[in-house]
Amino acid sequence: MSAWSELLSESLGVPAGAASAVERLSVRPGEVAGRVRAGGGRGSVHEVSLIRPVPPEPERERVCAALASQPVFRARILAEELPVAADRVFALLGWDLVPRSWDALVATCSCEAWESRCAHLEAVAAALGAEADRDPFALTRWLGLDRRALVARVRTLSPAAAQGPPAPEEAVSGGGAEAPQDVRGGAVRPSRPAPPDAAATSAAVFWSAPAIPAPPAPPGGTGERVRASAPGLVADELPGLGRPGA
Repeated sequence: MSAWSELLSESLGVPAGAASAVERLSVRPGEVAGRVRAGGGRGSVHEVSLIRPVPPEPERERVCAALASQPVFRARILAEELPVAADRVFALLGWDLVPRSWDALVATCSCEAWESRCAHLEAVAAALGAEADRDPFALTRWLGLDRRALVARVRTLSPAAAQGPPAPEEAVSGGGAEAPQDVRGGAVRPSRPAPPDAAATSAAVFWSAPAIPAPPAPPGGTGERVRASAPGLVADELPGLGRPGA
């Protein structure tokens, strides 16, 4: 399908040229409203409304996340373009950009042709298709997502935004000061960091270890309680229990 108007004509069976009778068309979340003049501009005027459900915020978030996860759709939407193929993403999540039939809409007209679908409804549907060819985001606005909101959500949910900005590089010098700069030939270049202290990186320093601290003394009276429960040399062999007063 090469155009939104063709997709809408195929779904709703709108005849070609029906939009010429529409004098006014407006699209807002949940409703497309149109004014149609019958009889080639000399007849009566009728008000038409095409109403559809608007997905709740969590469902709109799912749609935006799905579009943001696809590189082609993400790039096109961030360029403020909406390809016809994006309708498949909305459809897979249960929210068709273009209704698949008139049964998905509540269509009303001020004329008296209640027994069947009147030509005024078809004229407004055709005008909607023509408007979508000029501005595809009219269809997302009908679904509760205007252009600005859709682009912003897709940008926020894109993988690059989810990773966050890169962490700033730490300064070479300590204490948070800037690394010294070396100016040569008019260009500013970062100077090399000073070599580490040779003594601090020697093998002897690396393999040396601090003195082992003395074992902690047990609380007073612990030795007597252990000897009472395990008399003989067993208690005497336990570290720290052979000292008087332990």
